[in-house]
Amino acid sequence: MSRYLLLALAGAFAGLVGAPASAALDGGGSYLMQGFFGSPGVLPPAAGPYHAAGSGAGKQALLNNDSQALVPGSPQRFSVDYASSESRLAAVEFDNYRSVHQAPGAVPGSAADWGPLIQVPVAITSVALPYRVRQASGQPVTDLDLNGGMLCGLFAGTLTRWSEINPGYANVPVKVFYRADRSGTSELLTRHLNSLCPQAFRVGNLFATAHQGPLPAHWQGVSSDQALQAAVAANDGAIGYTGPTALDITSNAQVARVNGLLPPTASDPVGLAQLAPPSSPAERADPFKWAPDIANPAYGYAIVGYSYLLFGQCYRDPQDAVALRVFLGRHFSANPEVSHDAQLSAQHLIPLPAIWKSAIRNAFIPPTSAQGLNNPSVCNGIGRPL
Repeated sequence: MSRYLLLALAGAFAGLVGAPASAALDGGGSYLMQGFFGSPGVLPPAAGPYHAAGSGAGKQALLNNDSQALVPGSPQRFSVDYASSESRLAAVEFDNYRSVHQAPGAVPGSAADWGPLIQVPVAITSVALPYRVRQASGQPVTDLDLNGGMLCGLFAGTLTRWSEINPGYANVPVKVFYRADRSGTSELLTRHLNSLCPQAFRVGNLFATAHQGPLPAHWQGVSSDQALQAAVAANDGAIGYTGPTALDITSNAQVARVNGLLPPTASDPVGLAQLAPPSSPAERADPFKWAPDIANPAYGYAIVGYSYLLFGQCYRDPQDAVALRVFLGRHFSANPEVSHDAQLSAQHLIPLPAIWKSAIRNAFIPPTSAQGLNNPSVCNGIGRPL
């Protein structure tokens, strides 16, 4: 275990003795990551509960320090310290944040100066395609396998009946269940579809606007992965898309194959593994370099991407920085007995390669690093609100 992690752990548990009632680390976002962040031992003891609200809501909460985006209508507000999202922070989101909450856009050293934003991948994930389709005989289909043309046709709405996919399937309408909220899962799916059929799809985390053209009236939007899975299971002729958690992704009877492959587990080859992390000082300072993507990987399952952790470099409450450093130190540890690899695998998520873990540890955990949490040269008197 590194000395930075040891120091962080010591500081965290010492700080708990006189800690206030409020949590030292609050955040949330992605529904896909709800099971992971809710697993025992993932968040440090000082942290509050993970608030699942969707990737878009998580980003909004962090960028504006708006806890209502995570817990709408709650009378209790809290400072948002991190967000989880499969939807990458867009250039316009970075620009808007910098113009209001980062010097020189914000008055240097003022309460509005929250310091730089950081986004790093915490896991490789996939988009699974649950379905409920019957053969013409009435028996359930248990071996659905879709190629790129079929994917485009089903989700664009040009393939309207299941018998068009296979004459042996029931001649019933295709009913697509999609995410109606701003969803990282939608962004991963539409990024892949845009690479296959750009005339039908833009890249976006709102499926209805990424889809170029009106949605069929009988399609239905839902507000979470869990709701989508339940809707597909209850409707004949249905197909949808979700993160891989809470599904048996090894069962072709539950989820479709794509080009012959089921969603990957930690033991399967994944195209994203070939990407190298940022290496030069300029690259490490650029949040976009930590958020790569392959819209259509050369090998492995086709619809894959990252789940990101979004947070600030600077925190006015030192306990926030300590708790976050504890999480980073454990999550990206090279020691499998310390890291969260087992908790990721239990949710059908894939841990990052060792080279990425090392790069993130070295860039963001030591306070002496240029991008390190609460680096005194960067964060002197500034940071995310208390």
